[in-house]
Amino acid sequence: MEVFNFALMLQDIIIRFFGVITALMVIIFVHEMGHYLVARWCGITASMFSIGFGPELCHYTDKHGTRWRIALIPLGGYVRFFGDPAASSTSQKLVSVHERRPDCFAAANAWKRFATVFAGPFSNALFTVVVLALLFFSFGRTIVLPVVMDVISDSPAAQAGLRPGDKFLTMQGASVTSFDEIPRYVMTHDGEPIHFTIERSGQFFEVIVESRVERADDGFGNPIRIGRIGVIGPNNAENIQKIAYNSVEAIRQSVKETADIVQQTWKFLDKFIHGKGDRCQLNGPVRSAQIAWKVSDFGFLALLQLTAFFSISVGLFNLFPIPPLDGGHLIFYLAEGITGRPVPLRIQEIFSRIGLVLILFFMVFAILNNYIPC
Repeated sequence: MEVFNFALMLQDIIIRFFGVITALMVIIFVHEMGHYLVARWCGITASMFSIGFGPELCHYTDKHGTRWRIALIPLGGYVRFFGDPAASSTSQKLVSVHERRPDCFAAANAWKRFATVFAGPFSNALFTVVVLALLFFSFGRTIVLPVVMDVISDSPAAQAGLRPGDKFLTMQGASVTSFDEIPRYVMTHDGEPIHFTIERSGQFFEVIVESRVERADDGFGNPIRIGRIGVIGPNNAENIQKIAYNSVEAIRQSVKETADIVQQTWKFLDKFIHGKGDRCQLNGPVRSAQIAWKVSDFGFLALLQLTAFFSISVGLFNLFPIPPLDGGHLIFYLAEGITGRPVPLRIQEIFSRIGLVLILFFMVFAILNNYIPC
């Protein structure tokens, strides 16, 4: 019996391990496929499409001369175009005219290169929208009505006069559908006044609550500091509803969820850059893997949803205006498209080196941050 239980446990670990690795590879594939497809549409031919780095495990060369490969280390990927010496679609090191061919990356105009590079992050965002739309359409959504079950004493909500039974109608002018929209918004707007419309016993009134920073658990055993107003949502059956969506509503809700993720991410990054963010909310690759592993406890659908969230995060990170990230090269191409002249290669190299140092510093900090007590 013990041997049988051990075999089941080992099987579960293997399945979950490959599930997490597959999720990572899907995100990489979506990003690089965006680069590849738009490049082909722009008349640019790829010489290599790689998922992973390091020793090659397998490959296939198609009729266009593109080598499709899977490498040993699944921690990234790249598309290499003809005439581009870098291992990424985001390089703009121009080759000499006599080395160019009509379908190489360097021969394309600035706007085609801009579209090719932008397609990677855009594909990550589109993937998130599609996955969430499919989930909403197939399974609907369970919501908790935005009703106050209890108010913590001496909390900002209590000081603002909120009471059990109050119902949130709007928050910052936007309608509130589910109670979880409130803490999700408040946690990234700590110390800011938040305007609510409240219904109480058939009467409507406005109230402004300023959230307060408190220490909490992020759900994965990691302490973080987030904003709270001190209200507790209901847990009884009558305040829990299941919403079904048709295809149009599912897409609309998916776009809204994706936009909310983007807004919250940029809000966090803006605060972090200005020294007001909580470094404990910054997840490096180790903690991200831990989160994915724990989410895999809840099955395929939960891991798929997390993959969608990670996908939009990867897309946003790549849009940072720092070369060698996609966003840095988009700045170069945008400048070239407007002025009609490429940014001098020397300037590109200087900013690329500075950007590489910044990215390496950020990556080291993100990794070490997971081991520094909060």
